[in-house]
Amino acid sequence: MLAVILYVALGSSAYAHHSHFYDECKSLAIEGRVERIEFKNPHNVIALRLDDGTTYAVDWVNLTRLTTAGIIGAANEAVVSGARVAVTGRPIKDAAELRRSVPKFKGDVNPNTVEAFSLRRVDDSFSWGSPWVTPPNCDRK
Repeated sequence: MLAVILYVALGSSAYAHHSHFYDECKSLAIEGRVERIEFKNPHNVIALRLDDGTTYAVDWVNLTRLTTAGIIGAANEAVVSGARVAVTGRPIKDAAELRRSVPKFKGDVNPNTVEAFSLRRVDDSFSWGSPWVTPPNCDRK
């Protein structure tokens, strides 16, 4: 089910450029327990349940990048069902915003979807981060 939601939310691989799907000018920090993780390409997907019961779909870096970075083993051991993790990332745009940048997008969007640029276990036994660069067109007044 989560994979279907993300496919609809993210569209086909032809639209894989993330700036089309995620709001690069905003960040969101969430913390909860991993319900499920799918280590796969093109993206690892984590179902993260927050303390209030809300479940987020976390679009995480792909399996190939974790392997290339030499941390796939640590990630497999640390990011498991039941682990408490903190994620910071970009929230997904709403459907209207997506249609403006990707006119062929016809689906709906799970508003509880975030693209992770940092992930760590709350017990600090695992940490991963990717540089987050705010695009020049973001007005942070």
